[in-house]
Amino acid sequence: MKLYEILDSGRRILEGNGVPDPDIDAELLWQYVSGMNKLDIIMNRGEDIPSDIADRYMRAISERRSRIPLQYITGVQNFMGYDFDTSENVLIPRMDTETLVETALKIADTYGDDRITVLDMCCGSGCIGVSFGMMKPESDITMADISPYALELTRRNIRKICSDDVRFHVVKSDLFEGISGQYDLILSNPPYIKSSVIDMLMPEVRDHEPRLALDGMQDGLYFYRIIAVKARDYIKDEGYVVFEIGNDQAEDVQHLFVESGYDDIHLVQDLSNNDRVVYGRYKRSN
Repeated sequence: MKLYEILDSGRRILEGNGVPDPDIDAELLWQYVSGMNKLDIIMNRGEDIPSDIADRYMRAISERRSRIPLQYITGVQNFMGYDFDTSENVLIPRMDTETLVETALKIADTYGDDRITVLDMCCGSGCIGVSFGMMKPESDITMADISPYALELTRRNIRKICSDDVRFHVVKSDLFEGISGQYDLILSNPPYIKSSVIDMLMPEVRDHEPRLALDGMQDGLYFYRIIAVKARDYIKDEGYVVFEIGNDQAEDVQHLFVESGYDDIHLVQDLSNNDRVVYGRYKRSN
């Protein structure tokens, strides 16, 4: 079989099963099983392919056809320019979340060359804390999660991306239960999807990503309420709490900040012009 033939076959199978962007996923899965890059594919489209690689490819296509997320098949997802390992027990890093990291970095720039301390609450894969720390060397990063799978994956990504940099610390914690000290910035992408909405999500999310990382309880605001209040004991004077939010939650989360005594509250939109980040400052004099 020629390369172009198996790519077309993979695309048609994915398309017939309703997989979004079937041409892109078909090619990415070929890159994954063959080790080829995009240029290799272009230059070798008419070449015969080894049967063992063809078999591996069709197995990968079969997995994707069943709506297993691409990132769980390949085991990797790029985030902020870094290739993070993924796991079926941990939420997949998403490009939308890069807005949270970019916003936090802009806030951190106001500290100048001072060393800052950061808490990544509900760290998942570690993509937020690791990316921030790699881009802001003058920082110490604590990453916390209740899930042992998330903590294991975060440690793996620290080893992979940060070479076990001692600035990064991983803590098992049910929200702030295991946290000590105070931080200049507290960053969080908590579960924020309403419980009633989860079963209506696309199959990749609904059937494969961990509900623990998705479910924000009845109104989606459960974790924001707790974090906004509890964070006041763990944020330094005039420090900031930075949340990723769902695109219909900006007003509610801003109100939670106001009710909890924060000021300098801002809303940031992502590249698709969706409301994506809300942050606020806590002054102890308040």
